[in-house]
Amino acid sequence: MILEALQLITGTADLCRQAGLPIDIVSCGGTGTFAMSSFAPGITEIEAGGGIYGDRQYTESFHVPGIECALFVRSTVTSHPTPTRFICDAGKKTMSNDATPPELVAVDGVTDLALSAEHAIVRLEAPSAGPKVGEQLEFRTGYSDTTVVLHDEVYGIRDGIVEVIWPLWGRGRLT
Repeated sequence: MILEALQLITGTADLCRQAGLPIDIVSCGGTGTFAMSSFAPGITEIEAGGGIYGDRQYTESFHVPGIECALFVRSTVTSHPTPTRFICDAGKKTMSNDATPPELVAVDGVTDLALSAEHAIVRLEAPSAGPKVGEQLEFRTGYSDTTVVLHDEVYGIRDGIVEVIWPLWGRGRLT
């Protein structure tokens, strides 16, 4: 069905070209179809959607295959008030949990992750001395679509080095 739809799009573009209309861009697709549309002959642009970030919603709930997580939120541990609970400085104003909750990376034994407006409250199954106050942790985003819009910039990091900073020009511009 998807391949048939792609053939209709590229066929229509060919008909337009035959009629003398300049068609330089044939754009289509979405997260659910990018694996097919990105390799279809005649397609020049892919509208891959938020799934390009490989968040938990797309990979675990929508079962989009072959995408590694590429969007993380870095947070700092601000307190460790009990041996089974610590708090980070990233909450709902930093990362969305409206579709699928974020997931703490590289911390074992997490039993609960709750987000307030500005904090993440992490509960552990067993008493732990770490992570320490001031330590930076990463969260794998739960839903990139509603996390990205909370920020003015996205940092592109490879091997621990910031390679690019992408400004999100549309942020806050609803008029």
